[in-house]
Amino acid sequence: MDMAASYSPTDPDVLAHPYPYYAALRKGPAARYIEIDDLWVISRFEDVGTALRDPATFSSKALWALFGGMVSAREGVRPNVREFAATQPRSLIALDPPDHIPMRRLAAKMFTKRAVDGYARTIRSICHELVDDLLDHRDGGEVDLVAQFHHPLPVRVIAEILGIPIERRRDFKRWSDILINRLSGRGDSPQEKADLKRMMEYFDAIIKERRAHRSDDLISLIISGNESAGEFLTGWDLFNFCALLLSAGNETTTNLLGNLFNAFFLNPDQFEKARRAPDLAPVVEEILRYESTVQAVVRLTNSAITVGECTIPADAIVLLLTGSANRDETRWVAPDRFDIEREPLPHFGFGTGIHHCLGAALARLETEIATDVLRSRTSLIEPAGQAARSANIILRGFSSMPASVKPA
Repeated sequence: MDMAASYSPTDPDVLAHPYPYYAALRKGPAARYIEIDDLWVISRFEDVGTALRDPATFSSKALWALFGGMVSAREGVRPNVREFAATQPRSLIALDPPDHIPMRRLAAKMFTKRAVDGYARTIRSICHELVDDLLDHRDGGEVDLVAQFHHPLPVRVIAEILGIPIERRRDFKRWSDILINRLSGRGDSPQEKADLKRMMEYFDAIIKERRAHRSDDLISLIISGNESAGEFLTGWDLFNFCALLLSAGNETTTNLLGNLFNAFFLNPDQFEKARRAPDLAPVVEEILRYESTVQAVVRLTNSAITVGECTIPADAIVLLLTGSANRDETRWVAPDRFDIEREPLPHFGFGTGIHHCLGAALARLETEIATDVLRSRTSLIEPAGQAARSANIILRGFSSMPASVKPA
């Protein structure tokens, strides 16, 4: 089978096993048109990086094509993405310069390396509480790592940063899941729409409360910054900002931890090395490269652009395959091998350019501390059944991960 010719980002087999398809794509032209989906893909490291750093040509407005279920045209003619985007609220991940810059500044100071390091003690305390609970809830020594640890950790951390009560964490997870489902054009059932309405009402109340009584939380910071900037964000924009921070803050670290422990399970020698490693930062960098949480970034071309020998027309949907770029054999030796002692090189695990992940430092810190606490509190963590993947066109992670766990 010609895997490059049969590649489609919406194909279930591609979603389950993307890397052989990526390898085939990298051996072909620099850009490839996928007729069944009416989109283009770019797969090599240098080409993906060039596109990510060129927002003038590759517009982030294409993100609305994801939420509108318009990335693939396999089920009919795609509606006009620009017209649809014009009807939507402003979202940090779907804005181009110059509008993107002031919106990012509203939250950036809470996610600097210095600010994030100030959360370390809180994150470690949460991790120990979760391990206590995990060990107490083992059934015959088995536990679902995603349900008991990988998901609750970032939910509690982002709730702390946003200044919202963790008692609503079940709601947060449900709302976050619906928002992530919309990345594949799903999440529009009557029940899901009703849930999103409840989320809107919840954040509307929080925003009104913070307008009246400021604190040192992120929502208060955004409201104050917006007032100082002349209220360029509407109430609907503010709600959308909160929803983005909630869902992105959850999914990034949940998927990062799930991908890491799956790699450990498939490579137990690397897990043993990680248990003894004096510094876990290289471990985190390697999983970001090896099994990228964000497998692709979607863009809309503002004008025709030549990539290698191919010319992509204006108004084309383009998938920048970061998951493929991070396994480019021209950049890494044996890129399909998970090796925590690999010399770290810059990768696109958190993107690059103006849309480099705002919460990258936080996700790195959470993953390092979580791995450190798990290795210190356990003598054994190994798979105890089939883990369930949660993969869509953009994100790659796990929805469940049965494991046998023994305390240290």
